[in-house]
Amino acid sequence: MVADPARAAEPVLSSRIACEYWKRRKINEACDRDDLLRVTKLINGGLNGLEDRRTLAAKAKAALARIEGIPLSGAVAANDDRPVLRRGSKGEGVARLQSLLRDLGFAVAIDGDFGPGTEVAVLRFHSERQLVADGIVSPETWSALEKASGKKAAA
Repeated sequence: MVADPARAAEPVLSSRIACEYWKRRKINEACDRDDLLRVTKLINGGLNGLEDRRTLAAKAKAALARIEGIPLSGAVAANDDRPVLRRGSKGEGVARLQSLLRDLGFAVAIDGDFGPGTEVAVLRFHSERQLVADGIVSPETWSALEKASGKKAAA
């Protein structure tokens, strides 16, 4: 790292650095209590960035509520060919997603496993299309993918 500090910006390495910092600063306890002020102080020693952190935390909570609401509600997607997908999802729907992403020039494996590479591609796709960059493949994401690729997501 000393010889090549730019490596810290690599996604996998930057995640490891952030997780190690989080662990060493013992931030999890304050986070589990949903104590945003304490988390902010543990991260930077003061309250710098509090408003941004508050905004991003609200977005994250809303995304988690949407994710959890799907299985809790018992709702079934209107179109099983376009399932809601996220990291950890597996199967044919993920393979179709990966195929569409590959057609759009994203370097992803088509293996039916929504892992970190697929998540990064989805996040980048979201950002490029001004969608909510949450890494979740929702009906809105499927529609944008289909429009961008000129293909239907169905098998």
